[in-house]
Amino acid sequence: MEVLDLALKVIPKDIFKFREGGDFIENVQYLIEQCHPAATKMKVITLEAESSEATIPYAMENRALHGLLHGGCYFTVGDTLTAIMCMFHMQKETEIMVTTNASIRYLRPVKLDTVTAKVRLTKKNGNRLDFICDFFNEEKKRAAQAKYSYVLTEIQS
Repeated sequence: MEVLDLALKVIPKDIFKFREGGDFIENVQYLIEQCHPAATKMKVITLEAESSEATIPYAMENRALHGLLHGGCYFTVGDTLTAIMCMFHMQKETEIMVTTNASIRYLRPVKLDTVTAKVRLTKKNGNRLDFICDFFNEEKKRAAQAKYSYVLTEIQS
């Protein structure tokens, strides 16, 4: 099953709207702009089963009171990308992805830079998926690293 077809079946259409005629990345970006991750101003660059990338531009909406990129912004972008990547691994339209564990290490502050988030699938064991997301500043230095674990499970009615 194509991942966009699966997304059209899994994501509740009574809450979210899809962009007609758009490709998968355009639809994902459109969905992101309708919910919490929109505050990060993230822009999806690539989105595949094994790796993905997004940028987080400087914006007041994603800053903390001290002026640095908010830690929750990093975390939200990584969580959003990894959750969407899980769709590539779903076998049925009755499955959902559930975060089972996540952690983040902040390595250097980011004030005005655009941050690039690069995610990679590190382990797949049956219905369990593990990802690492590295966040790089404009000097290509790692600003943070997050780990996310998911389980793909059936929806119980």
